[in-house]
Amino acid sequence: MNVNNSHTDASAASGRPINPKSVCVVGSGPVGMAFALRMANVGQPVTLIDSGSFAAQDNGRELCLGTIASAANAKDRTDPTLVKEGTLYSMREYLAMSRHVGSGGTAWRWSVRARPSGEARVRIVAGHLADFEARPEFDIPAWSAPPAEIYNRYPDALAFFDLGNHSFEVDAYQDAFSPIPLPPSLLPTRLFHFPQAAVICQNRMNDVKAHPGIDVRSGLHLLRIETNKQKRVTALIMVDQDGAEVRLEAEHYVLALGGIENSRQLLLAKQEGALADPHDVFGRWFCDHPHTRFGFLTGADPEGLTEAASWYDFQDVNGTPVLRGHEISPAAARQLGLLRFSIDLVGRSADWCSKTGFFVVNAKDALERGDVKTLVSAIPKVMSAPAQSFRLAYAARTKLLHSTAIGGWSDPSERQHSVETLAVDAMVAQRPSPDNRVRLGKTRDRLGRHLPVLQWSWSRKEVNAINQASEFMAEVFRKTGLGSYLTMQELGQGEVPRGGTGFHHMGGTRQSDDPTEGVVNAENRVHGVENLTLIGTSIFPNTVGYANPTLTAVADALRVADRWAH
Repeated sequence: MNVNNSHTDASAASGRPINPKSVCVVGSGPVGMAFALRMANVGQPVTLIDSGSFAAQDNGRELCLGTIASAANAKDRTDPTLVKEGTLYSMREYLAMSRHVGSGGTAWRWSVRARPSGEARVRIVAGHLADFEARPEFDIPAWSAPPAEIYNRYPDALAFFDLGNHSFEVDAYQDAFSPIPLPPSLLPTRLFHFPQAAVICQNRMNDVKAHPGIDVRSGLHLLRIETNKQKRVTALIMVDQDGAEVRLEAEHYVLALGGIENSRQLLLAKQEGALADPHDVFGRWFCDHPHTRFGFLTGADPEGLTEAASWYDFQDVNGTPVLRGHEISPAAARQLGLLRFSIDLVGRSADWCSKTGFFVVNAKDALERGDVKTLVSAIPKVMSAPAQSFRLAYAARTKLLHSTAIGGWSDPSERQHSVETLAVDAMVAQRPSPDNRVRLGKTRDRLGRHLPVLQWSWSRKEVNAINQASEFMAEVFRKTGLGSYLTMQELGQGEVPRGGTGFHHMGGTRQSDDPTEGVVNAENRVHGVENLTLIGTSIFPNTVGYANPTLTAVADALRVADRWAH
């Protein structure tokens, strides 16, 4: 698409005048819509910018591309703890797979299914109050915003997802199944909820379009930010589906574009001289939640194992799927020097609980990220058991494998494969590193904007903490006497864990009252800019433990809206 440099007045583009006293919210994902509805409900006029079908020609993919690079190999690296061996998660399609341009935002990417044939959902859970606090031993800062102000809005955030009658109190979700007896003081039960993607893409989108206080402008995409001497935003220059530029002027501007795009837009504005970044903080401290496997619980009789697996499978309780597992308690994590983590137990066939199974997975990872060296080195190990390797590779490519994203392993009518072992899968907090950051690359998208480059590497502190957590869980499971337990190290994994991801983009424009340590203040306003606010996961100073960030991002957006209303 060629961008026409002639400005089109926004009122002419839509046939309706723009209220100059409105708050202009850019982004119609869950966070942008929650903020817009909250503001409009107290009488504040809102203009909501919705990209709509802007990217229909490629379903938004081309606008979501980017590349992954090693932070440990960066020439300006400052963090000595980064590990050059291994990669945190360098899948080539990471950025394109985890983002979406269109009404409803990344809700279109939500793909958790309680059963293989079920509808798409998202995993949500509330963070513990302790997860908002600092962990200096891991270089993890506290939130500048009062944590209670976010925490107390979790019920409103649940209501936003049409789960207003739900809670995260485990006692409210009991059934005939029982968990493996793990020490509750160390590993209490954790509960996830799974609202439907359609709640955002349809219900909430209809709500904002029908609200008399919200002026929805669809088919626009942010091209650049204009400011007055870098102190005040004077306009946002959008581009419409025909390539014409549209100038938007409002009282205040709020970017709710996601963990990557919020950072990229600030970096583009910095490059063009519209915003100052004297401390070089734009894009820094990017985080995700590493997903890794600690090991396998195996050796029990199949019927007993399947029965034990039922409690850990997705179950429909009170009308909504829930997933129960365990978490390391905040007190135990501090006492043992561990990062906060949660574990899920997933039914798998016995073939995966083997060295061949690990080598096949490792080769698949290398293939996905284009790591030829690792792929070549894995071939002899894979071919040492050719029949089993072929069977596993074929299953991984052609069949659904149960995971924390596809349930049903305890359901005979939905089961995709046998349940002969339980994989112990973990989601772990990540330590923010200043060198894990979003930067601008040389390649441009069709609007002429530089695509992002994500620098990303493990740190030594994370590697050690995850390996210690794995050893801790091995000891705990072996004490239960329920079968035998094999760690990933025993199956051939090296020191650096295999890292998957939840596509949880956090940091990049993090919150801090100190402008040398963050981009926004406690009210999420950009330091040094009077009328620019950022909301969403990009402002997270830490990862709120292992907790999926969507619910917290919505709760924080409600907090910011309430601050404005008062």
